Amino acid sequence: MSGISSKVGPNGQLVIPEEIVNSLDWMPGANVSLSIEDNRLVARKSIPQSVPFFYALAMKSLEEMRRKKQGRRDQALNS
Repeated sequence: MSGISSKVGPNGQLVIPEEIVNSLDWMPGANVSLSIEDNRLVARKSIPQSVPFFYALAMKSLEEMRRKKQGRRDQALNS
């Protein structure tokens, strides 16, 4: 995608055109990190720090549920 332009507003804000936002699947309120690389502005959607924590927590809970289920199966077979 090229040829799309935008202007910097009086407060230094840059509006990202809707077609770019839509093509990146960015939702309102998305955290975006900005950096300058090789004299270019680079915008990346940031993953909130809580996401890896909650993912790990969910995986731990899932593993615990599997162990309990396997324990009940083993107990039923031994009865």
